[in-house]
Amino acid sequence: LQIFLGALAFSFFAKGFSGSYMKSMSSQIERRFEISSSIVGIIDGSFEIGNLMVMVLVSYLGPRVHRPKIIAVGCLIMSLGAFLSVMPQFLMGRYNYERITVTVDNSSTSVSACSPALSEGQPVTDATETPSTVKDFGCEKTTNSYLWLFVLMGNLLRGIGEAPVMPLGVSYIDDFSKEENSAFYIGLVRSSGMFGPTLGFLLGSFCASLWVDIGIVDIEVISINPKDTRWVGAWWLGLLICGAVNFIASLPFWFLPYSLPKEGENENMKISHLPVQGNHCKIDPPAQPQLKVYSINLSIADFFPALKKLFGNPVFLVYIFLTILQYNSLVGLITYETKFMEQQFNVSVSRAIFLIGVILLPVTILGMFLGGFLIKKFKLHITEMTKFACITFIVAYLLNLLYFTCSCEVLQVAGLTAPYSGLKHLSSPKNSFMASCNADCSCKLDQWDPVCGDNGITYMTACFAGCKSSTGMGKNMVFHNCSCVEGQVHGLGNSSAVLGQCQRESCTKAFPYFLALQTACAFILALGGTPTYMIMFRSVSPDLKSFAVGIETLGGRVLGGLPAPIYFGALIDETCLKWGTKNCGGSGSCRVYDTKAFR
Repeated sequence: LQIFLGALAFSFFAKGFSGSYMKSMSSQIERRFEISSSIVGIIDGSFEIGNLMVMVLVSYLGPRVHRPKIIAVGCLIMSLGAFLSVMPQFLMGRYNYERITVTVDNSSTSVSACSPALSEGQPVTDATETPSTVKDFGCEKTTNSYLWLFVLMGNLLRGIGEAPVMPLGVSYIDDFSKEENSAFYIGLVRSSGMFGPTLGFLLGSFCASLWVDIGIVDIEVISINPKDTRWVGAWWLGLLICGAVNFIASLPFWFLPYSLPKEGENENMKISHLPVQGNHCKIDPPAQPQLKVYSINLSIADFFPALKKLFGNPVFLVYIFLTILQYNSLVGLITYETKFMEQQFNVSVSRAIFLIGVILLPVTILGMFLGGFLIKKFKLHITEMTKFACITFIVAYLLNLLYFTCSCEVLQVAGLTAPYSGLKHLSSPKNSFMASCNADCSCKLDQWDPVCGDNGITYMTACFAGCKSSTGMGKNMVFHNCSCVEGQVHGLGNSSAVLGQCQRESCTKAFPYFLALQTACAFILALGGTPTYMIMFRSVSPDLKSFAVGIETLGGRVLGGLPAPIYFGALIDETCLKWGTKNCGGSGSCRVYDTKAFR
């Protein structure tokens, strides 16, 4: 039993580890495959679909199968899913982020980004026209755009593999441990599994800070940093690690037996063999314990009355409704949290993931434990627990209202969210990006390679800033004599622009407050989580407990975990101001959001 406990704890750790890693990589996957947030939501939901496909079957077959072996198969399927998700990285070739090509002279100064069509009749191959060779090269593999289906299938497999671990593992412990120990063991296994998500997020943070094609591409050449919305981290690296961890988790289960002697019976056996002074007492060793049957193996005739009995219970009904609402808000929040932090507070995705792993998750775990501890300490009854939960949720809701104060100005992008520095726009609406200062530059409208002018305004490309020359290479490139930047400076100073978006100082200052608020909310919600979960157990009759847990999980997943990432993603897409472009045309992932609407 001790070996089984250790193995199960490690498999709980493994599934939490890979699950949270996938969550943390959602924005990297979105950019790598150039897809919108709602598709990321569908990829995310595929895990739930896989899980639900087998959940009912597993619960039903539970006691009739060799449980440790089924868990081992589950862990193997999870590792297979992780390895499948990595495939696109090796099929896609390198990641070419959107950038304007600046042709370099023999001298250190390169030809300007803004170049009017040359009168000498030379072919125009400057920043505005990407040479056709590059275009064709990018378009050879049009199938690339569907390679995200690999990630979806991998996630689906992970969902299928995870399904047996919890129900079979928990029932196996319950069957072969002493009554008084089983709850403690199950708690131990679940809490050791809590370290998984924290480490998963830390790994995610590390991988997000590495460049996607690490080892193939020289990092010095890359002109963007991790704060850029075009940056893609090494999302595939962590998946290889997750696959390996899940594979290791499956190993011990192959060697465990179908059933164990019930804990505490070994002692009786030993006593029976001890020679007692005088006559030898003969104690018959007790028979093998009957396996408790966990499955919902009510015949169809019993199934509907049981369902009716559960849903006729108003407390349970309210509880299910509450669960669905909470699932929706929490899943939506967790999935897009990192993207929100990045867009709103100007922090890199890897830092956002790191903070979630180091601050938010441990605080949540602490809250859950404390909630359970308070119930035990004060021996709360069901009515007291409901009051306690109700108060925590109301407090959390009121705290949530403070999010409106964590405001932050929208990124000032000329032509998108800010007018060109004081100059009149050209009349036609399509060319709101064009102004008199860059009208003769013949810029391509769909490009995004932002530069930050001296005036603190971001321009979509150096061309839109009207820059005539540049110095330096890679990240350190600086553009000079930018006609659009001059407008505001009134010809004083050298009007230059540097690569990358402008930093928004006030936002970075507001970030610690946001984090503190988030931590407080997470703690309070977690505190109320345990009592709420107990309400379900105390309000249904004992024979329907496992059935009630099944219904609750099903409801929460089908109506919460599955749709939430999809519709949250679709809503977030609505707040996009500027979409990226794929190599072959067509819109990619979002580059700039209207942060007010997003918030």
